[in-house]
Amino acid sequence: MKKNMKTLLGLTSVVLSMSLIAVGCGKESGTAPQASGNTSKPAANEKPIEITWANNFNAPEADDNYVQKKIEEKFNVKIKNVKFERTTWKDKFNVLLASGQIPDIFPVDANETDMAAWADQGIIASISPDEIKKNMPNYVKALESVDAGSWGVANYKGKNWGVPKAWPNGNSGFIPGYNEAWLKKVGYNEPPKTLAELEDVLTKFVNNDPDGNGKKDTFGMSGRGKLPIQMFTSVFSAHGVSPYQFKLGADGKVVYGGITEETRSALKLLNKWYKGGLIDPEFITTDNNQLNEKFAGQKIGMVDNMGWGNFAKTSGFIAKPGLDKGQNVIAGKPVIGPAGKVYGFSYGARQAPVLLGAQLEKDAAKRTKIEQILDYIATNDEFWMLTVFGQKGINYDQDGDFVIAKTAPEAIVQKVGAGSFYNPLNAVDTTKTKYTTSKELLDLRAKLDTGYEPLRDILGPAVLSTKTKYWANLQTLQDAYLIKAVTGEADTDKAFDDFKANWLKSGGQELTDEVNKVYTERNKK
Repeated sequence: MKKNMKTLLGLTSVVLSMSLIAVGCGKESGTAPQASGNTSKPAANEKPIEITWANNFNAPEADDNYVQKKIEEKFNVKIKNVKFERTTWKDKFNVLLASGQIPDIFPVDANETDMAAWADQGIIASISPDEIKKNMPNYVKALESVDAGSWGVANYKGKNWGVPKAWPNGNSGFIPGYNEAWLKKVGYNEPPKTLAELEDVLTKFVNNDPDGNGKKDTFGMSGRGKLPIQMFTSVFSAHGVSPYQFKLGADGKVVYGGITEETRSALKLLNKWYKGGLIDPEFITTDNNQLNEKFAGQKIGMVDNMGWGNFAKTSGFIAKPGLDKGQNVIAGKPVIGPAGKVYGFSYGARQAPVLLGAQLEKDAAKRTKIEQILDYIATNDEFWMLTVFGQKGINYDQDGDFVIAKTAPEAIVQKVGAGSFYNPLNAVDTTKTKYTTSKELLDLRAKLDTGYEPLRDILGPAVLSTKTKYWANLQTLQDAYLIKAVTGEADTDKAFDDFKANWLKSGGQELTDEVNKVYTERNKK
């Protein structure tokens, strides 16, 4: 999930830049920096603790750089940098591990599968959650305000591995966008709020000549058939389900969304709309660019896979020809339907933890020092800014709180060791958003990213042996059936029952059983 987040959310370049520098949660603007319990000065004769710090993100150009020295001075440590390129890190890192050189802090892009493999091989350290909460109180507060369930991702074989991590932007859901002029043309002064109103709007987009060309050549909506997990999310969400995510059933057990009655009902409605000409028949082969071009070209009047940041005029999400013609896309809220709640499809914030080397299990002093450092630089304004942006006046200026990076070659953040190489948890403290996001975008988010409940997978990232074994085939089965159900090539009665049975016997039952086991283990009191 983490690997595909940018693509799956369809975020704009503006929002992507935010996700790369990452934002998180903690103190309000204007408050004094929080004490982390690690700011006391070391004794004059205390020997620095040596930390081997590996990462594959924005590696500093040189060792003993400015940011490194500031951290070393602050915490009485000596850092050894182990640098990797982001695209080639895994193979080279595995060679390093095979040689017996295990760093103290692992690269940020290690995922939950890596975690499980390295835990089984005795390469990473298990850490008590109570210890993390004691030594990282500010970070834990920030993490749990984003998603307290993030702890579960680090749970494997009854132990906690590493420091849990989250990506707050992942909690933002999809928001429908409409051609504002079309809405007004068909008698709506605001976007539809219910599924019934949405059907009425789409019907009028087809029949009431909203583009005024005297022809019946428009459709209500299309779908991203090239990526079915993002296809018709507004309709599925109104039924309280995402067909590609696990959810909690009425009996308290986890069930796969794609085989539920909610999905069957949503498909029935979509087939009705398709037969009624409300859905563009080319949805089957449509990718994201084509979807946006259809909207900009006034072939469809609704897009339902937009994030809040996509509504910024500068986002580039809606193709330029439409903007050149003065076309305006207006944001609605996810519509309410049979589920009785306003849900917005979301990929969730949970990510794999930051991992620490196995040697730290026997070195409490170094382990504690690392935890204190990570807590401080992830939440303290001064050191967060230092590790992410570098030196003010050299690497960046500010307009109020908002950071404006300098573009001169000598201002490149890697020259001073900034860019988050030393701050693998920089994405969690959401109070830092004021530094990474303009006031205009902050106002836009406050306006749009509210009034709905994120609809996300009940488990999130997890180590699942059955998923590795069966998922590719199960997804292919589901992709094919869902598209056929929408077009009517397959019905939503017997054919849905057959699909469900086939999905379960093709590994889906084993996968569901394992998901329930992991879910139960994560939620033990």
